[in-house]
Amino acid sequence: MHRLKPRRISGYHWPLAITATLIITAVFSLSSLVDVARPQAELSASLRTPIAYDLVAPASNVLDALTLLSPAQYWATFGLCAAIFIALWSYRRIRSRVPFAIAPLVRAALGFAGGAIAIVGIMLVPSRPMASLALSDRDLIAIDFHSHTDASHDGRAGFDAERNREWHSSSGFDAAYVTDHRTFDGALAGAERNPATAGDHTVLLPGVELRDGDEHPILIGVDPKRMRITSPDWKGAAVAADGGPAPPMLLLSMPGDILRIPLSMTTGAVRVAAIEVSDGSPRGMAQTARDQEAILALAGKLHLAIVSATDNHGWGRTSPAWSVMRIPGWRAMTPTELDIAIRRTIMTRGPRAIEVIARRIPSPPRGKLDVALSGVAVALVMMRTMSFTDRVSWIVWSWALSLLSVLSARRRINLRIPARRRAEGKTPPMVDAAA
Repeated sequence: MHRLKPRRISGYHWPLAITATLIITAVFSLSSLVDVARPQAELSASLRTPIAYDLVAPASNVLDALTLLSPAQYWATFGLCAAIFIALWSYRRIRSRVPFAIAPLVRAALGFAGGAIAIVGIMLVPSRPMASLALSDRDLIAIDFHSHTDASHDGRAGFDAERNREWHSSSGFDAAYVTDHRTFDGALAGAERNPATAGDHTVLLPGVELRDGDEHPILIGVDPKRMRITSPDWKGAAVAADGGPAPPMLLLSMPGDILRIPLSMTTGAVRVAAIEVSDGSPRGMAQTARDQEAILALAGKLHLAIVSATDNHGWGRTSPAWSVMRIPGWRAMTPTELDIAIRRTIMTRGPRAIEVIARRIPSPPRGKLDVALSGVAVALVMMRTMSFTDRVSWIVWSWALSLLSVLSARRRINLRIPARRRAEGKTPPMVDAAA
């Protein structure tokens, strides 16, 4: 009877390496969240993941990590993966003693590029389980100050107000400002299906993204039914207050030139009251990471609140950060009352109004060596911030796939046994599946 020797332990090098890495990084683990202004502060929130997210944690973690990268980190990570792929491909060719040829290398390179494009597509397009923010106090509220719908010229087709609401609800936001480019269409559609009280479901509040020179300020605190946008320049728009005790206000969005804020935005009845210290667009993430200290210093100097913004246009399923405010009794407020309470808190408390809680990401590369090692830094931060359930899921998947490969190898070996030898009853030689 044909039998195989048990596979040598060295044959399980991939699951062994993954398991060892997960154990080592667990010893040096980091919190998956961080207070942007006070990195060492104790957080009033935690990151919560649904069961579906945990079941496919290897995919969930990798896709989340890729979503939070700046353009430079994308290229560095792609370069690292390409180098590893080429090294492994070359090693297998050398081990198999197959002579080098250009055609197989080109085919392998095209396959790798196609796989990379497919991963980016999966990251951006399909719906998938999301990690969400869980707050420890009922008087705390998580807000997004900058998001879009398909009413914006660059919004994803089909990403209407209700899909915007679902996206924010799935990532733990209690309220989100719909700030389409020069239009209130998305905000008005969202207001039609707002809950009667803010605590019942995620509330969509009105805002608009305008322009002041090269800057793109966010205007909130206006009644979209009474404001007609007559110009892309915010000074040319007919700004009408909503009649509440808090005036309309501008939020400075990123990317932008924080050293050259127009004077018109700091004076007058409607002026800048907050600045983004976290922005979810790729260029926004790059600038806010690079200029974080300067942004915080500017906020203190001008008495501005710091806010986070997903800048979501309908792509991806990962929130980079949340703006957390303390507004007692907000759950019983109507959407209009909540909007007024948010602005009143920003005006009175300034830099202390909002706690920006962000997903932990690698530091931005500051030199050629940092750029070269960015891919390694991305992987390390991802593994050091994994939860216990994430690590268990990774270990289960790595060993399950390895054992599946063993069974597949055994089946292939059995199929190669000559039929005549089995018919003659001859016993084939012992085969090591790890060879």
